[in-house]
Amino acid sequence: MTALPWIDIVGYWVGIFITFCCLSFLYKDNPFYKLIEHLFIGVSVGYLIVLQYGENIEPKVVDAIFGGGVHGAWLLLRVVALVLVVMMFAKVLQPRWAWLGRYPLAFVVAFYAGLQVNAVAQSELGEQIKFSAGSIDAPKVDLNHAEPEALTALPGSSPAVAKKWLAERAQRPFASLDDAATRPSLTPLERGDLAAARGSLVGLDAKAAVEAGHHDGFGIVSNLLLLAGLLASLVYFYFSVAHRGPIGGISRFGVWTLMIGFGASFGLTVQGRISLAIGRAYDVLGRTLAPQDAARVHGPLVSLVSIGLITAGIVIWERRNRDRGDGPGADGQS
Repeated sequence: MTALPWIDIVGYWVGIFITFCCLSFLYKDNPFYKLIEHLFIGVSVGYLIVLQYGENIEPKVVDAIFGGGVHGAWLLLRVVALVLVVMMFAKVLQPRWAWLGRYPLAFVVAFYAGLQVNAVAQSELGEQIKFSAGSIDAPKVDLNHAEPEALTALPGSSPAVAKKWLAERAQRPFASLDDAATRPSLTPLERGDLAAARGSLVGLDAKAAVEAGHHDGFGIVSNLLLLAGLLASLVYFYFSVAHRGPIGGISRFGVWTLMIGFGASFGLTVQGRISLAIGRAYDVLGRTLAPQDAARVHGPLVSLVSIGLITAGIVIWERRNRDRGDGPGADGQS
């Protein structure tokens, strides 16, 4: 195995230092955090500028106008786009020309708003209406007659497992879920995934059967709750009737439904951020590197050095602020 280059090792050291500079904000706003904040914004903006030029401006404007490959109406469109871009920077050339930048901004906002309204209506509103108008029943997937797509969607399954199930049931129909989950063509890893996905509430046992006519009771209850929550949420936004009596109770149930939905979305966001933090901690500790590379990076030692440098820097910064009279208590108040 090729050893990790020195430039990559230095990159890991810088990454560890930057990580603890960001975490220094837990104490208070300080120069180390400001340094990384400015660095992050500057790198992001620079990357976006290069990306936009390489993917949009150069191929769609510069090459179209000077490359000679586009003529007529298409060339006119490129020229109009270039004029709009120049108008965006009119304020930089002369402040009294700032009003010219309103036209390209209004064009872009209106254009993309029109596109997004249609896209969101189809992808989100339309899909929600389609799902809500579906059947409340939740029949289990018949392993002996289901299509490959239905088999693939089962807990613990995959396209490879579905393909093997099709071949197995063609030779001998499944007698039970245990029989389906332990067929000889399945690898040990696939059997392990299916065994881990077993469960009578939301697992494989709840979603599949070896014959038609079985239903997922928990799925039916879930569909009823979703329908009731949807209708109650719509009632909450119906303001033509006072929310008193039965209407008030239904709208209150709608509020609880909305709060649960918002809470779940926020919890998912927090969980994603925690997952990123855990991944970063693994990088700092060298868990994502080969043992010989981790021994060269010395992640824990670099972490201690970084914490020491940041702590010393903050102490010096605090003392300078206090000597200049900028710190707390400088005016006689704490």
